[in-house]
Amino acid sequence: MAYPNETPAQGAAAALPGEGDNSDRDLCIGYVLSYREPHYIRTQSLLQALARMPGVRVIIARNTSKGIWRYFETWRALRRMRAMSAPDIYILGFRGHEFFWPLRLLIRKTHLVFDAFMSPYAALYEENKAGFVGRLIAPLIYRLERRMLQQADLVLTDTHLQVQYFVDTFALSHAKVCSLPVGAIETEDDTKTIPLPDAGPFRVLFYGSFLPLHGVDVILEAASRLSNLPVFFDFIGGNLKHGRWLRDQCERMNIVRYTHRAWVPFEELISNEIPRTNLCLGGPFGGTPQARRVVTGKTSQCLALAKATVIGRIDEQDGFVDRGNCLLVDQDDAVALAEAIRWAYENRSQLDTIGACGRALYRERLSIDVIAERLLPALRNLSETNAERATP
Repeated sequence: MAYPNETPAQGAAAALPGEGDNSDRDLCIGYVLSYREPHYIRTQSLLQALARMPGVRVIIARNTSKGIWRYFETWRALRRMRAMSAPDIYILGFRGHEFFWPLRLLIRKTHLVFDAFMSPYAALYEENKAGFVGRLIAPLIYRLERRMLQQADLVLTDTHLQVQYFVDTFALSHAKVCSLPVGAIETEDDTKTIPLPDAGPFRVLFYGSFLPLHGVDVILEAASRLSNLPVFFDFIGGNLKHGRWLRDQCERMNIVRYTHRAWVPFEELISNEIPRTNLCLGGPFGGTPQARRVVTGKTSQCLALAKATVIGRIDEQDGFVDRGNCLLVDQDDAVALAEAIRWAYENRSQLDTIGACGRALYRERLSIDVIAERLLPALRNLSETNAERATP
């Protein structure tokens, strides 16, 4: 997704919407990104939130390629950004750990906001993301990550539980960590829904990267318990290894009503796949330590599109109400997940109402406007600190 006045391929640009004629008095934010998915939903949400902030001007330096060349692209765009203007505050977007020290050294004492979002150390140590090798190098990653977080002026993550994790694990102060929901792509006409038949096949959608926190194994166990119903499971995401594993598991568990696609363009996902499914699996269902701290991006996206969504319970007052604005289940519980899907199949006439209430919850607690409302005061506080530094 391109943003107004952003220069494609180069990354450095004039302001996003929100800049007025008095731009000399605007707070200038330099958004820097060097990630293999330059249009990842977290980036899109933050940029949209920044665009809605009054008195804020944003210049963007980010990559377009996905290979190692992306680091050089971002560096070139960053140097161009600094030649055009001197941002008051820099934001290093997710996942910017590899680019942290070049940026920190280049900008020196200028305030740096680090969107840590998810912890690489937690992924390796808690989630066993890279197996034995990952757990072996986790202590080194911990030291590197802790140093980065301590050298940032403000750290961003997504939930209050994640804030507490960063505070406890990396010895940060609460004042230094800010929780911002993931956000979603908010369509221009989000009241439009696609009518679905009241009978016939019932489609359940999961999309994601098959991380342990997603609990795809729990979803498959639930699917195996629904073999007597015409419930079809659509899986989108994962790599070739995940695809082979999924096929083998379905064969072993005698699951025949499923499809798997490794990739679908995100625009098609939100315009076609989500609206045309009966029920979305937002999760997380894995029951891992990280799963118990997060509200997934797919949950926000499905709620934003007014789709009834099954959500894995976390220990945070998040406003989710079972059979009110979502279907809420305990994590790592295939029986509970199967029963929730069965209830949805048997009560599909209620799903549109649940979806509409879910969208209302999204707007109240998870939306782009919520991100902007939380982030703007934090940026203003940093700007005031800059002014105090500059005062003789």
